Amino acid sequence: MKIDDLNKLVEGSYIVLLPDADYDIKDSVEYTFNNVIYLDFELSEEDANKIVDFVNNKGSKLIIFDWFEGYRLILPYISKKREVKWVYKNNLAGLTTGGVRATFTRIMEFYDRNIVKEIACLDKATSEVLKQAGYRASHLLLDVKTKSRKNTLEKSIGVIGDDYNPNHNTYNQLSALKLIDYDYCKIVPNMPATKHFIDFFDIKAKEVHSREEALVDNEINLYCNFTFNNMELILKSLDLGIPCLLGNTDIFDDYPKLKQYLVLDSDDDIGEIANKINGIRENKDIILKEYAKYRKDYIKESKKLVSNFLER
Repeated sequence: MKIDDLNKLVEGSYIVLLPDADYDIKDSVEYTFNNVIYLDFELSEEDANKIVDFVNNKGSKLIIFDWFEGYRLILPYISKKREVKWVYKNNLAGLTTGGVRATFTRIMEFYDRNIVKEIACLDKATSEVLKQAGYRASHLLLDVKTKSRKNTLEKSIGVIGDDYNPNHNTYNQLSALKLIDYDYCKIVPNMPATKHFIDFFDIKAKEVHSREEALVDNEINLYCNFTFNNMELILKSLDLGIPCLLGNTDIFDDYPKLKQYLVLDSDDDIGEIANKINGIRENKDIILKEYAKYRKDYIKESKKLVSNFLER
């Protein structure tokens, strides 16, 4: 929704501010929450005042994601009678990246100024660490609209991470393709080095323009990150019936079969990536059957956590 549409909301509504840096989770935020305002421009003082006026005089709470410079025109002016809740997208491992560290520092700044009531983390372990440190923190699971499964006869493989993010392990995943049988891989090559790597090692690749294009109509998707997992992509892939191979993560710890087939022990072991791809091919029916259980539980847990988050 647009800022000018605030006057259409009923009294007591909450609003969500989502900056353009978080558009990689846009679909899941929009599906999980109502009244999402997208901040893909420099926020004017006039628009900031409209948001402050709505929250203070008509709204119930303000929910914001990560960091947007315009927050400084909003947060100090929110009435103490209103709740401000901040959602942190990344995990603590991401603090090795300067931009993520700066976002986390700003969240702590406004929390310490008693402007923010609660910090919700998309990563469960991060929420637990913050709780142990004495912060009002919670865990939040975003959901996404389920799409119908499609069958494909091609042995295409999607590489759905960002090649410019070293945590997304792109070159090890591409290298593993030399050890298996496949028709071609789909990838969004943002870096010139990626195009050179593909050409130099004669990797059969199809260049696409978005991760959505890279993700669909494949036999398998690769998302073998060291960290910086986007749950939205994992859900989208598996909802389509496309197994998604992950790096060493705790996402499927309570689902042994998914952990066995879809999670690497060593993220940068090219041989293991290749072996896991072959194992996924041989056990796809088992994987998708187990995922159906996981997805049902995920939907239930997401609804519970979101409801608690909005009602507290």
